[in-house]
Order: sequence, then structure tokens, then C-alpha cells
Amino acid sequence: MSRTIVISDIHGCFLTLEKLLHKIDYKPTDHLVIVGDLIDRGPRSKEVLDLFLAIRAKGHPLTILRGNHEVMLLDALRDQEAEPRFIRAGGDATLHSFGVKQVADIPSHYLDFIKATVNYYEDDDAIYVHAALNFEKEDIFEDTYSMYWVRTMTIDPVRTGGKPVVHGHTPTMLTTIEQMIANKNKHHRINIDNGCVFGGEGFNHLLAYFPQTNHFVVQKNCD
Repeated sequence: MSRTIVISDIHGCFLTLEKLLHKIDYKPTDHLVIVGDLIDRGPRSKEVLDLFLAIRAKGHPLTILRGNHEVMLLDALRDQEAEPRFIRAGGDATLHSFGVKQVADIPSHYLDFIKATVNYYEDDDAIYVHAALNFEKEDIFEDTYSMYWVRTMTIDPVRTGGKPVVHGHTPTMLTTIEQMIANKNKHHRINIDNGCVFGGEGFNHLLAYFPQTNHFVVQKNCD
């Protein structure tokens, strides 16, 4: 059986991602689900995108969700007045990794790749989203703002079919993530963002979560 492997909030940490994929013995048959925020803050956003472009070009299973940092990049592409916000949020590191001064100068195939990101993904094991779902809506998949930006949610497991919501966006201590995974049937959510680009005790790792077996593998930031 092929594995589903979920990774979130890479934030340009290519060397860390590369080590994590080696550690988990990633194979072309594995389905990678990347839960947004591939870019910004870390030093190697271009290399992160290059890796996933290569995986997609080979036809290997890959699902890329849109995070708030991808949203800010696309906003800056549509409206130059939105570019300062993107840069302040770590977009300067992305532009530097491409050797350009503005989003419009990033080669078009990278921009097309980011435009092709999706808002959520669902399989037999979980529902995956970057930030949150809005359970106050009749359709929990309607509110895209919540999917990109919101940091809290109260999950109704009836409306998710009993599946946990796997997400990132909000840096969470490793011990808390361990508790979420151990008690997924109680909390109905698993936050796999350990703040790879942030320091501090209990943070600064990139995680690979395996929903079929409900375990995760950790890689310390080495970028």
C-alpha cells in the first residue's frame, strides 16, 4: 500500500525538507500532501518549488494546498500595492532566492505552479487544510479565508465524517503535537506546524505526518 505523507509550513527550508524526505525513505509511489506555506522566511523557496515541480513532472502523486503565504504572493502578483505586505511577511527571502526584486519577475512556470494550488484535500483518513475550516457555515468548505488565515476552530466530527482535520499555519510545540496525534479521536484535529523557521525550545522542526498509521517523523531545521 502506498503511503500518504503530510508536510506543512516548509517556508523555504529546502535542506531540512530534503533531509526529512531521506529520513522517511520517500518513494515515488508515496502521495505527498503539502499543507501550504512552501515559501517565504527561509532561504531556499526556489529550491523547494523546484523539488515539487520535478516530482509533479515525473507524475508522482502530489497534492499542494494553498497557504496564506501563497495567497500573499498571488495578491502581490495581481496588485502591486499588496507587494509590501508580502515582503514584510517573509517574501523578501523568496524574492532573494529567485534573484529578483518583485513578484512579477519570478519565472511564470513557478507562478503557474502556485496558482494551481488547491484549498483543501480529503481522503479516507483525514481532511487537510492549511489553517482551519469554518464550522459555522452550512458548507464547511465554503470559507476560503478561514482555510488560509484563521487560527482557531471548533470541529463538529459529525460534519467531517469522524475524520480529523490535519492542518498547519499556527506554530505549535512538539509535545502538544504529540498529544494531538495520540488523542486525535478526542480533539479531531492535528496541527503539524512546529515552526520550522522559528527558534525556541520545542520548535524549529519540520514534520512528516503519516495519517494511515497516525505517527510522525521529525527533522530539526538545518537551513
